[in-house]
Amino acid sequence: MIRDSRAMSREKLTQRRRMWVAVGLYVVCASVLWGTAIPFGWDMAVGAELPVLLSVLGVVLFIVSFLLGWSGTLVAWAGAGLLTLPLLVIPEFMLSQPVMGAVIPVLFAGIAVLGRGVGFLWGQRTWHRETREMVEDCYGRDLFENSLNIIHVVSNRGNVNRRNRRSRELLGWPDRQSLQISAYVHPEDTDHFKDLLKTLFERGELRQERLRFRSEGGRAITVDIQGRRVTGTVAVLEAQDRSEVQSLEHKLREQEARYRFLIEDGIDTLDLGVILWDERKRMLWANQAVNELFRIDRDELVGLPADRVWGRIAALLDNADDYVALVRDAYRSGAGVEHFVTRIRPGAGAVERVIQYRSIPIETARYRGGRIDYYADITELKRLEEELRQEKAQLDEVNKNLRNFSDVVSHDLRNPTRTALGYLTLILDRHSNGELPPEVRADLEKAQARLRRMDQLIVDLTKFSQMRVDPFRFEEVDAGKLVQEVCEDLGDRIKSVSVTIADDLPRVWAVPSLLRDVFQNLIYNAAKFNDKALPMVEVGWKPYRGDSYLFYVRDNGPGIEADYLDIIFKIFEKLDTKTEGTGAGLAICRRIVEEHEGRIWAESEIGIGTTFSFTIPRVPANKGVESDAR
Repeated sequence: MIRDSRAMSREKLTQRRRMWVAVGLYVVCASVLWGTAIPFGWDMAVGAELPVLLSVLGVVLFIVSFLLGWSGTLVAWAGAGLLTLPLLVIPEFMLSQPVMGAVIPVLFAGIAVLGRGVGFLWGQRTWHRETREMVEDCYGRDLFENSLNIIHVVSNRGNVNRRNRRSRELLGWPDRQSLQISAYVHPEDTDHFKDLLKTLFERGELRQERLRFRSEGGRAITVDIQGRRVTGTVAVLEAQDRSEVQSLEHKLREQEARYRFLIEDGIDTLDLGVILWDERKRMLWANQAVNELFRIDRDELVGLPADRVWGRIAALLDNADDYVALVRDAYRSGAGVEHFVTRIRPGAGAVERVIQYRSIPIETARYRGGRIDYYADITELKRLEEELRQEKAQLDEVNKNLRNFSDVVSHDLRNPTRTALGYLTLILDRHSNGELPPEVRADLEKAQARLRRMDQLIVDLTKFSQMRVDPFRFEEVDAGKLVQEVCEDLGDRIKSVSVTIADDLPRVWAVPSLLRDVFQNLIYNAAKFNDKALPMVEVGWKPYRGDSYLFYVRDNGPGIEADYLDIIFKIFEKLDTKTEGTGAGLAICRRIVEEHEGRIWAESEIGIGTTFSFTIPRVPANKGVESDAR
């Protein structure tokens, strides 16, 4: 706007200067032609010579017509006529041929038109140059030509006087700088474009208007245009091609639609019934599971208010009133529903099912006020729960019977055994002086040994069966100190064995008495069954799978065949029936380790030795084990 006013001011100033120059030329001309008559007389005036008069007036008229517009040219032509008036009215200068009085005005008119024509062409050339300079002043030469957008210098009629390279690339006509409005504007948008031009020249600028251009080949190109007025009749338009953007937007919409369909199809495959509600509590969408659960057409529900949909669903439920009251309160308060279990009654095509209802309000940055309702079919889960409940009841009964059996074994069976063992021991002690025949004494001693083994079997069986879970018995145990105490307790039974204990055994969470039983059993077995002249036992550890400690007891004994590495952990299984013991020790060790959420196994090479390994978790186990054996 400021630039336009300055240009108009300069144009008015230039026009005013041209008028003064024209007036000055005529004053000088009049002074030279007829002013000389004052001192010398009319016959001695310069204008008295017809050729001189016509030449001077012709040159002045041409110059003035060149400088001024058509109105100024008309005035200059009249002025030239006035300066030739003495030739027509003063007798001394009367033309000898009267026809010259008519020829001279026509001659002057021709000179005036010629001057004005040359002036017009020169003005157009100057106008184009100044316009180009103003455009380049606004955009810069390189920016104008190399812009990624179309830039047109247009007249107030919409015709293009100059355009940049991008215009030639998109619209065509590469050899033409100027274009008519009918050539590059889409016919359906021509009137709209003219209205925009009118607004542009009235307000001085135009911002982000959309219309269509037309290329040389007839292709419609959607553009966003903005413009700035340069002069009263010239403006610069910049048009951004929206074709590629629209193509990308179209592809994006297609992609979004594909993803939306993918999500909807994915939700449709779920067994979980899903209903979406908008902020007005009208149903937006439901998946296929809603159809299958309630035997209602989901398409009929779309757009219905919530209370009508609830009514359709509640008609199939056992506790319909509770369901409706719960949902209505949740919707009014904006709260969610975490857990509501009900049953779908069979009939009218519906299958008896147990469902769980949840409702979650949508409160995100992009959307508020809607809800998502879930209807989960938990019929199978309830059936499994019932089966689990029944199996638990059966297991409780079995455990009760097992405890009763343990009591029977511990008391009713062990007491007679210990009584019989006591009588045999008393008989043998009273008749130790040889009163009994050797055969009888041998038989009694065999019976005594069998009764002792039976008593130990009862003790081990009771100990194995009476282990119970006690999560409060776990505590932090110094494994190194515990192993040292075990070796001290074994005393003479391992005095001939070289026992090596790692110095950095870790602290673990366990039941101390039971962990002691594991180490004691493994170390004693390693010593008892060693057949080497220099028996050796090594106790060590290492991290195991990041969340556990692995302890091992390694010996250099005879080794165990691979077929027996699993059998030895079964209760009352012995590889050597001639050795003392019941074969329950490793089974008890396995039970203890597994109740600590670890595992135990053996690795062996015949003639080289055996390694027993077991794991204990780093963190406290979820359950503890304590023996109630008596």
